[in-house]
Amino acid sequence: MAVLIFRLNGVSDEEAQDVRDLLADNALDSYETSAGRWGVSVAGLWLVNESDKTKARELIDAYQLERYHYFEQLKADAPPETFGDRFKRSPLTVIFFSLLSATVLFLTLSPFIRFLSE
Repeated sequence: MAVLIFRLNGVSDEEAQDVRDLLADNALDSYETSAGRWGVSVAGLWLVNESDKTKARELIDAYQLERYHYFEQLKADAPPETFGDRFKRSPLTVIFFSLLSATVLFLTLSPFIRFLSE
């Protein structure tokens, strides 16, 4: 009986293709289902033979752990951009969007401030 081994909901195309290739490279018979037109079905990769589940799970878990470490290393190598970094790179853009945000905030809150002051 077929068994769901990997859900594709919210998974990047790159990761989904890597898992497809991983299953194919290890001669694990599988097929794919889509979420359907309205997204109510199960989008996933299914194993044809339930006996392959343990091997496939180990392969996918090892792949995902490797992927996790890869992205953690990327995050450590390039720390996130700070407000000061962004301001140094393009001060006019930062000033423009700051003024725009302040204007929207003022226009949103001004009726309530007038109501409270009456």
